[in-house]
Amino acid sequence: MTQPQSSNSLLVWLAALVGLGAFLCLGGLFAWGVYKGFTRTTEEAATTASSATSSTKVKLPSAQRHVPHHALSILEGCSDDDVRTIASGIDGAIDVGAPLYNAGNFAGCYHLYEGTAADVERKLGGSCAGPVQALEAGRTRAASLTTASAQAWAMRDTFDGLLDVIARSRKGE
Repeated sequence: MTQPQSSNSLLVWLAALVGLGAFLCLGGLFAWGVYKGFTRTTEEAATTASSATSSTKVKLPSAQRHVPHHALSILEGCSDDDVRTIASGIDGAIDVGAPLYNAGNFAGCYHLYEGTAADVERKLGGSCAGPVQALEAGRTRAASLTTASAQAWAMRDTFDGLLDVIARSRKGE
């Protein structure tokens, strides 16, 4: 005896829905497992990184500072936007680069600082020549040094010289 055609279709649809439901449940369980694994791995990495930076002290080389003292006239021709570009670019680089340096990644710090200097140079208006020249001189000096630590400090000195003249200009000195 055969079942009517409509009940066969109904059984096929029911089986398909049950299969789809099982597939979705298994997919959901798989996705949840991946999420939990990712979360656990991320938490372990953060814990490892924080314990490594807090428990392991990197021997930092001594640094000879050569921070340039610029005349206020270095900012002549720079718009307020140019000055903000300089300050925000440098501040952002120091916020990231100083922890890199302190963790012993001297080359990473130097390359970040050097790249930031080049980027700020490109963003400044043509009439803001003084800071562009100061950044170029800093990059040239840093590139001539033999260690990544010294290169990073040369760039930091360049940055600190520009931040100093910006601060003095805001005070009206």
